[in-house]
Amino acid sequence: MRILLLCLGAVVLGSPLEAQKSKRRCSGTAVDSLAPGERVYRDCEVDRVAKPRGDIPRPQWTPTSTPTSVPMCYRAEFEFVVDTLGVPEAATIRRVSSSDASFELAVREQIDRMRYEPAQLDGRRVRQLVVHQSKVAVARVVSSSPSGSPPRMRAPMC
Repeated sequence: MRILLLCLGAVVLGSPLEAQKSKRRCSGTAVDSLAPGERVYRDCEVDRVAKPRGDIPRPQWTPTSTPTSVPMCYRAEFEFVVDTLGVPEAATIRRVSSSDASFELAVREQIDRMRYEPAQLDGRRVRQLVVHQSKVAVARVVSSSPSGSPPRMRAPMC
């Protein structure tokens, strides 16, 4: 009886890695590879996902409209392929969504300056589709206190 339970436990605990990977949610949309013979993987298909190397550069951007006391949220989302050297492939950069054209352009230019630790599969570097989201909240804060320090505000939900 114990042997049967041990065997059953080994089968349950020893599920294949592929089965575990398939349960993870993939981000991004499948893309056709621009380089013949080189497949593009999504984050759920690799052993180690591509991660930004160092600090992510900030978008060089100033709001086009005057901020109000109510926070204004700006968003931009892009998909692109990170190559085996950790560089975003410019030809694959695609806008998914954005809330402001000038912020979208700034985030697009930011992607060109980003560098990544390449994705890995079975110990080798592979090309991976990356989804990059950038969000900024802008508000005008006016203080009437004599010390000039602004009132405490909660971070807006963007």
